[in-house]
Amino acid sequence: MQITVRFFASLRQTTGISDCTLDVPDGTNLQQAVELLIARYPSLAAHQASWHFAVNQTYAEPDTLLKPGDIISIFPYMAGG
Repeated sequence: MQITVRFFASLRQTTGISDCTLDVPDGTNLQQAVELLIARYPSLAAHQASWHFAVNQTYAEPDTLLKPGDIISIFPYMAGG
């Protein structure tokens, strides 16, 4: 099945793109999709511990099951002062 991944802030700079389409097997959860994404874009691995996720504009946990056409948004943690 196909899902869309959208990158925000520094992750756009790391990948050089704002979004991509990812082919994943049926029954894939968010964590598994992230692992496939890192296999495609290895430079993301260094930033992985500081991400928030949304699936279809709702914050999601790593065990969230994905459906065809889902849109994953990945945000780095933000800090302010």
